[in-house]
Amino acid sequence: MSASTFFRRRFLQGAAVAAATTAVRAQEEPLRFGMIGVGKRGNAHLTRLAARSDITVGAICDIDPSARDAAQSAARTDNPRSYADYRELLRQEEIDAVLIATPCYLHAEMSAAALEAGKHVFCEKPLAISADQVKLVLDAARESKAVFQIGQQLRSSPHMQGVVREIHETGLIGTPLVIKAQRHSTPSRPGTRREDGSGQQRRFPGWYNDVKLSGDLIVENAIHNLDVCNWLAGSRPVSAYGHGKRYLPEPMPAGTVMMDGFSVEYIYNNDMHLDYSQLYLHPRALKKLPNGQWYVIYGDKGTIELDNSSWTFYDIYGNSDPVEHKGIEGLDLTEEAHNDFVRAIRENRRPIADIEVAATAALTSIMGREAIYQRRMITWDEMGVTV
Repeated sequence: MSASTFFRRRFLQGAAVAAATTAVRAQEEPLRFGMIGVGKRGNAHLTRLAARSDITVGAICDIDPSARDAAQSAARTDNPRSYADYRELLRQEEIDAVLIATPCYLHAEMSAAALEAGKHVFCEKPLAISADQVKLVLDAARESKAVFQIGQQLRSSPHMQGVVREIHETGLIGTPLVIKAQRHSTPSRPGTRREDGSGQQRRFPGWYNDVKLSGDLIVENAIHNLDVCNWLAGSRPVSAYGHGKRYLPEPMPAGTVMMDGFSVEYIYNNDMHLDYSQLYLHPRALKKLPNGQWYVIYGDKGTIELDNSSWTFYDIYGNSDPVEHKGIEGLDLTEEAHNDFVRAIRENRRPIADIEVAATAALTSIMGREAIYQRRMITWDEMGVTV
């Protein structure tokens, strides 16, 4: 080997090592996030992100000046820029990713614009409140190389992930056949604020009860639970039929203001059946039908009873005692979702709650809403969106 060849190879090897080292350092540099929407939910995301060493909050955006001021104060160590127009934020080349926590009707428009601008996107649920909006984001995501993640945080629960594995990988219950699920809560007393699905009273923003802005209760709220049902079923619905209305303080037909009660029947592509109900009518003392959120998955060998913190297996013929499993207590699912989003960006992969999860959950909820509104069976094909 000639000296010139030797030194040339040494030079190329050194250049390759330097390039690799530079790439690793670039991977380790903090991601610069832009926050679009810094109200109550957006602020919950902001405080977690601002505390991380692998993320810098580079920009915040909200139409409310007081919300912007509070967000800048919360992230003052990062000294983020402030914008009233999200499009101005998206024009900032140094921003790597955006987190969208605005009212539901804006999610699709903002997500599509962010993807088209080359930004990674974490969007709060729901992805959209109409089928056309779902298609808008799907098309943008399919054209983009950026990572998209939806805020369906239950997908980040090791507890839920374990149950799905038991059903679909170990075959604990045999062939899954039927799911029954509910999200029931005690109504507030007349003259007090209405409760959310956790049974806790809270003040709702003005857009929340406007079904044209929120998508109604089944899209804005029940989408978390319906997404879990899709996951448990390992499939997507092909049809839906349901009924609901605003029951209290006096009956109002569905489609006028946000419902406080509904039930929907879904048939899945794999022929499973889901019976889902959500009610703000549940007496706290009614013990035979427990309050709260739970799922029961029936198979030909047994049944799993599941809530957000534990699950129990029952043999179908009672040949063995029920076996209970507890989930991990105190786990911050929002933080777990952030972790997966950051890792997905670093590893150039899809996150657990990706665009297909987002679109399927949104369309499932929209199907159910339209079945209630139109008082007829609605099919997946009527949505006109391919996922």
